Amino acid sequence: MNILITDATSPLAQTITTDLAPDHHLRLLDTTHPNTLPENTEFIQVSPTDTDTDTAWKAVRDIDALILTGEPPPNQSNTPLEHQETLLDQAIRGTHILCQAAVDAGVKRFVYGSTLEIFSSYPDTVYISELHKPLPTPETYQMVRYLGELTCREFARENRITATALRLGKLVREEDVADQKQDPMWLDLRDAAQAFRLALQRDDSSSIKWQGRWNIYHICASLANPKFLIDQAHSMGYQPQHNFQGNIFS
Repeated sequence: MNILITDATSPLAQTITTDLAPDHHLRLLDTTHPNTLPENTEFIQVSPTDTDTDTAWKAVRDIDALILTGEPPPNQSNTPLEHQETLLDQAIRGTHILCQAAVDAGVKRFVYGSTLEIFSSYPDTVYISELHKPLPTPETYQMVRYLGELTCREFARENRITATALRLGKLVREEDVADQKQDPMWLDLRDAAQAFRLALQRDDSSSIKWQGRWNIYHICASLANPKFLIDQAHSMGYQPQHNFQGNIFS
């Protein structure tokens, strides 16, 4: 499969690339060049605000699946307000342009990296599934991820594509937080990559009802005292391998 991955230099995209490169041809998209490129990969460099249709078409040409990691770009401005505007522009306009180009090019599979932080307003005593209503705060990071998720949902509503939103927990590596108290939102980067690989296997583009073409999965570790229920993710084969069992629960 030929797969386009955005935000290629982010830790999430790099982990996904390592996971997928042995079995797929990957096209990486970002504002800066990765330090190294694995075999079966190519790279397209864009500017932080480059969301024109020509660039998008070049990126999606001959692609079978689009992975939008949802990872924000590095701060490109010394002015916080301008940086926030750049993030929001990428989440809405940039995602829309890239998705539209992909639809026009015949791409059928879309995977978007959203975040479980849109449920941070809920108390830890509530067990949260995909049926719960997101309550994003005005904080830019949450709004960026949630608006990008909604953009992908609308493309699934209007087009015969398979679109999947993965609401990811806080991305860490298990060995890096071994001395910390357990966070119910933790997700090891390697398990996040597993979820993206499994989401690529979904193929419901022919479904007449748009709800069949669109799906959401909550992705985090399997903890003894979970805040986020991941039964639906189990249904697509997700089995996290890094569950922070050595950490103290708090």
